[in-house]
Amino acid sequence: MQWLSGLANIVKDSLWQANCPLCKRPADRILCKDCDRQITAYQAPEFLQKDHPIAPDIPLYSWGIYDGALKRAIAACKYENHPEIMEAIAVKIGDTWKRSPHTQSLTKKYKKLTVVPIPLHDNKLKVRGFNQAEILARRFCDVTMLPCNPQLLQRVKDTKAQMQTKSKQERKQNLSRAFAVLSTRLSDQRDVILFDDIYTSGATIREAITTLKASSINVRSVVVLARPQFDR
Repeated sequence: MQWLSGLANIVKDSLWQANCPLCKRPADRILCKDCDRQITAYQAPEFLQKDHPIAPDIPLYSWGIYDGALKRAIAACKYENHPEIMEAIAVKIGDTWKRSPHTQSLTKKYKKLTVVPIPLHDNKLKVRGFNQAEILARRFCDVTMLPCNPQLLQRVKDTKAQMQTKSKQERKQNLSRAFAVLSTRLSDQRDVILFDDIYTSGATIREAITTLKASSINVRSVVVLARPQFDR
């Protein structure tokens, strides 16, 4: 009757097999192989964005190019309630981080790096139900074994989306005093990695860096899922 037991397991697995959140076809993991392949096709040629450091001493790392299948996946996560997509992609970012010689030298230089995701305001968090940057950061930390502190930085101003602003000055005003350091457990968290999903103008990241610096917390690098591919 061993064959009967095996058949029962096959039927059980088929009944409980999840569908890919992007194409709705059966998937062994979070994403089906085809969607996973299409997303991986938009991985950036270089993890370290040498053309665009945040500052001379703050490198920017971007796993992917914000376009095509990767752009659609991010939209499906945020607007179609599929946070599990970020779980799958965060593993890719973590694996890339572990292989990069640039990040290896960074972790050797700063022994107590803590990963801090860019927070959502409570109002937006209630509407969406999750912070995609935090999901990315937590899973990334599972892979890299770096500590994660989502509570270190808080968003205290309910800003409108940066894409809704019309000028550089309006973008700056929109984010002014948007963040605050509210955690009281800072003794061993003076060197951090900021983590976000998309990097465009960098205004959000720079405001977060300014806020952290005011509390004597140094941002040593920024990691994002994707950034647009600009002509050089």
